Amino acid sequence: MWIGQRLSSLVFLSLQRNQFRGMIPHQLCGLKYLQILDLFVNTISDTIPPCLNNFTSMAKKVSLDRRIELHLLDEVTSLWFIQLRYVDEALLTWKGTKQSYPQLGLLLAIDLSCNKLTGEIPEEVNSLQELVALNLSRNFFTGKILQKIGHLRQLEVLDLSRNKFSGNILTSLSELTFLSILDLSYKDLSRKIPTSTQLQNFDLSSFSHNSGLCGPPISPNCSMVEPSGKPAVGGEEDSDVFMKWFYTGMGLGFAVGFCGFCSVVFFKLSWRHSYYRYLDNAKDWVYVSFVLLKARFVRRIKALSTSCTRSD
Repeated sequence: MWIGQRLSSLVFLSLQRNQFRGMIPHQLCGLKYLQILDLFVNTISDTIPPCLNNFTSMAKKVSLDRRIELHLLDEVTSLWFIQLRYVDEALLTWKGTKQSYPQLGLLLAIDLSCNKLTGEIPEEVNSLQELVALNLSRNFFTGKILQKIGHLRQLEVLDLSRNKFSGNILTSLSELTFLSILDLSYKDLSRKIPTSTQLQNFDLSSFSHNSGLCGPPISPNCSMVEPSGKPAVGGEEDSDVFMKWFYTGMGLGFAVGFCGFCSVVFFKLSWRHSYYRYLDNAKDWVYVSFVLLKARFVRRIKALSTSCTRSD
């Protein structure tokens, strides 16, 4: 990619809402001065390159004034100089809302949302300790949330929603004391939300659609939530045991009743005669009922054919 080679001093790169596809080129990591990378709404696939730690402006604290300024020095005549200074602003999207940042020099952001990125988040992202905003939502990332995400101490915005992350929310996330926007919804996270002043102050929607999560702000505690993979007390396991005993008892009852009936009929002559007489009467009743129904049906057919002949 020529951008990483010819525009090595690039600070703000926004390619949002295009039709770019394929993978993120490794040449992009050559932009060591990059402060804002915005690839929002494209069809970029594959994994995030691990060389993101080459973004020096995001990885190290610099003493330079963080204002993106473009100084143009244009010599009009040999005696007159005109100096122009241009300060732009960024329009970034977080949690579905657009937010304007008038001072780009104070913002260090990566927005790769609404693409088709896969795999796990590379560990090298942990080295971007000056990063202010990270949006990886609406992709196909898997695995667990970064183990050392707490190293991103300057992070104010974190959106990892609508991916395929699993596991628990790491306690290191509670170390992000500047965090003001958090979205971990629509994933497969489980267990208790780490206790911290920051995480418990977020809205319920920040953790929604994670069926295994518990604790504030989702629920007061985790006493009513069983660990995944283990049956709850009085739940499925008890139900299976009950059904096994139910069918066993029903089978034994049928066997005992049948054997008792056969024994009585076999050993008691009067009962045996009564039983056989009952069977003969039942057989005769069924036979007579069938013959009567058959005769009635034949009469109706004949009557119907006779009426049709007369009408003709």
